[in-house]
Parts: sequence; C-alpha cells; structure tokens
Amino acid sequence: MTTQLWTVVKFPNGSWSYGGPVLSPEYADCEVYCIEAPGPKTAVKKAQTIRARLKRQGKPMPTQAKPHYARAKVAV
Repeated sequence: MTTQLWTVVKFPNGSWSYGGPVLSPEYADCEVYCIEAPGPKTAVKKAQTIRARLKRQGKPMPTQAKPHYARAKVAV
C-alpha cells in the first residue's frame, strides 16, 4: 500500500480538514499536522490521535509556523 504526505488541519471552531499547502493563508490560525498515510481519512484519524497524545502530555499544539510531522512506520 502506498502512502502520501497529507496536510491535516484543526480549525479554531473544532472542525478538521485535509489537503492544501502547509503555508495556505486559510491555515494561519489552525493546528497543522503533516501526516504520511494511505488516504485522507486515515491521516485525519492519525492527526487526532497525535493531538490527544500532545494534549495529555501538556505539550504545545503544532502551528502553521511549526507543524507536526509524522511519518508512516515501515514494516520489515
């Protein structure tokens, strides 16, 4: 299964979206995640999981200036 790098964003109103360039002006106030996944729905689920972990650990949320990058794990 091939993977692709997806831009996933969480808007201030709580909605999630994907696609578009990381530096898009629409994403200026969003949390931005760059997720390697086989499809967009999987990428959003991974971003939501990462966000929950960051929040639980008390770490800062990713921004457009400093997005969170997550690469797919390779099975050996």
